[in-house]
Amino acid sequence: MAYATIRDVARRAGVSVSTVSRALNDSGRISQETRDRVRQVIEELQYVPDSRARSMHSLHSQAVGLLIPDIRNSYFADLAYSVQHELLRHDLQTLICTADDRPDQERTLVGNLLGQHIDGAIVVPSPSPSPAVDRLLRQGIPVVYIDRTPSAGPDGQTGRVPVVDADPRSGLRSAIADLHAQGHRRVTLITGSLEDSDTLRERRRVFERELSRFPDMSDPQTQDPGIRLGWEPGSTARNARLAAVLKERGTTAVVFSRSQDAIEALGTFQGAGWVIGRDLSLVSFDDLPIFSLLTPSISVISQQVDRMGAVSVATLLRLMKGEEARSLRLETRYIRRQSVGPSPGSAAGVTAPPGTPVLPNGRRVCKGQPGGTGNDP
Repeated sequence: MAYATIRDVARRAGVSVSTVSRALNDSGRISQETRDRVRQVIEELQYVPDSRARSMHSLHSQAVGLLIPDIRNSYFADLAYSVQHELLRHDLQTLICTADDRPDQERTLVGNLLGQHIDGAIVVPSPSPSPAVDRLLRQGIPVVYIDRTPSAGPDGQTGRVPVVDADPRSGLRSAIADLHAQGHRRVTLITGSLEDSDTLRERRRVFERELSRFPDMSDPQTQDPGIRLGWEPGSTARNARLAAVLKERGTTAVVFSRSQDAIEALGTFQGAGWVIGRDLSLVSFDDLPIFSLLTPSISVISQQVDRMGAVSVATLLRLMKGEEARSLRLETRYIRRQSVGPSPGSAAGVTAPPGTPVLPNGRRVCKGQPGGTGNDP
């Protein structure tokens, strides 16, 4: 396909290239008749202004790089959508790159972004220091970290970069309080490799601290240091054994640190003969769209991904204007759905509409209730 050029438009309209440029930018003195003629030719030729040429004459490209680990992951897809939607509101285009935490890919992608003369970047940092992202900082590109706090780079520059992420305390506190109200006493957190992620380590610490607020609740993993109930994606036999261990130890509720693991676990637990929400209650981090569509619908600890995207863009815009910007932690929010029910054999349990946010004391936030905002579902 051959793209029409600005010279093609000028030739067809019988005017100079500078006249076409003035008509495009609504600048300079030009008659309405000429302006209408140029626009008619633009439509006939399907002319699209070349943003590359325009950026050569401007200090700004009106483009922002978004570097995320894996866009196939529903959580990061939602995050990318949120960031792009917010950037569009400010007439900025998003250049989305997915590096899957691979240094070689990051190096290539960051080089490509710099080649596009991006005005800023929003980055989900990898667990280990990233020389490629440090290159953005050395180049003077405004950068905001989103979703995670990065490891310090070799030059220590990452400490100067604002971070927009989610604090797991509020969501976990509400989830555990609700599980306690439902009569659950043996509750465990299932996570990936703690060595690979500060985020997962923090969730483990917060979970254990919040669980300790209830003396009659316990986690099989802390009672028996010899076991760690780690989930291994795709490892069917090992994960089936994990389900057997949970059942053997009388576990009645599980909280998943990673949403992708929770999705895979549904089949494993059902294969073990459990009915989710009756025999075993389940909560997962991240409010993925699929969780509200499944049967049963899945209770979640939402990181408010839409707000995270909006706040990260607002933070980047301040940096791009040369203003100071600070890190911000958003509160996580527990939403109870059908996957959480009364503990088997327990007389406890509260009947309430699914999808209702729950306060840290286990009460639901509804219109007209004390503590309710009137705007919550």
